[in-house]
Amino acid sequence: MSLDFLKIGTSENFLFTQIVKKNFSSKYKDSTLGIFWSVLKPLLYMVMMTVIFSTIFKRINNFAVYFLSGYCIYAFFVAGTNLSMNSLKSNKHVLEKVHVSRYIFAIGGIASEFINFIIMVILLAVIMFVTKAPFYTTAFYGIVPIIILVFTIMGVGLILAILNAYFSDTAHLYSIFTLFLMYASAVFVPMESIPKWASQYLELNPLYQLIFQFREVVIYGHQLPMQSVIYTIICAVILLIIGIIVFVRYQDRAIYKL
Repeated sequence: MSLDFLKIGTSENFLFTQIVKKNFSSKYKDSTLGIFWSVLKPLLYMVMMTVIFSTIFKRINNFAVYFLSGYCIYAFFVAGTNLSMNSLKSNKHVLEKVHVSRYIFAIGGIASEFINFIIMVILLAVIMFVTKAPFYTTAFYGIVPIIILVFTIMGVGLILAILNAYFSDTAHLYSIFTLFLMYASAVFVPMESIPKWASQYLELNPLYQLIFQFREVVIYGHQLPMQSVIYTIICAVILLIIGIIVFVRYQDRAIYKL
């Protein structure tokens, strides 16, 4: 398998920058509040979930922080993979006229969503400060699950980009899958509240493990759970390798399927 597709020239560097700017600025271009929705949307969602679930799961201290710490990971995964999935279709006319590395459109979508993710992490820090949640030095290790998450999104995104080019129902099926994924990742429902027969399988979900790692170091002040970290690294590497192989093999033919 050739890795020439990973090489980026000056023109492609410029294109990548433009893709990131376009995806980020166009997300809320038709709304009155514009970019402020990047803060307002997770904030409103957090308030709604806190009101609903803090009465159900009373044993969770500071439910707002608990929820937002999981939601920012989940939202980045869903948004990043969705943009990657639609990257070839939404840029069909460009790809037919200009010969550029196709993967740039998929990776550019992820990069633009990473900006939104950083905004949500800053919002999480603000909420922690307002609710007087403790800040731990272990929070710096939160970069570890974030890096693993980025590579996981890249792998899944490249696979979805090809699948979406060949099968038009991919986007609809994926929207259903991500809804299930939200519950399977313990974003607002603690894994301890799920029956053991089900949780033992749900814990195999790499996204849950990444959320678990992030919460452990950021909101609980614990050390990184190394077994979980090793597991998610293996999953990320496998997904990325599969994503690269699938994308390289089918990217040219995928253009004609759009």
